[in-house]
Amino acid sequence: MNKAFSPCFSGSVDQLLDGGFVHIGVWQASQNGLMKFQGINPVPSKPGVYAYAVDQEVLYVGSAQRGLHKRLRHYESSKNLRTATRIREAVLERLSHGTVVDVYVIVLEEPLTLHGGLPVDPVAGLEEGLIRDIKPTWNRRGSRAV
Repeated sequence: MNKAFSPCFSGSVDQLLDGGFVHIGVWQASQNGLMKFQGINPVPSKPGVYAYAVDQEVLYVGSAQRGLHKRLRHYESSKNLRTATRIREAVLERLSHGTVVDVYVIVLEEPLTLHGGLPVDPVAGLEEGLIRDIKPTWNRRGSRAV
């Protein structure tokens, strides 16, 4: 079993990095009251899993089946997606206090595999496993969710 995603995964950024996640940038407040992504690495267009962290603690984990670049853009501008709106509000609240919200991503090489002839989606599985294990505060499926 991969040590970064063992049952004792604490939700630290170091464990994400050990597991193959890459720090790609931070969220910043924009002048229009929304937020914008400030990248230090390119945002992959492939499907993957992303995480938002504050002070080295993972607060949100999500998956992007249609591509990470497209999904992160939803957080900047979407008014129709409830989750994007809810998480954007949580990020903006942190940004209003001068806190940095870091963005980490991982792209899995094989986005869909077969197990006994059945389809297995590693992106959805990794997202679900992380949420179940670390219970990020901003994920509603996490028991620590507010």
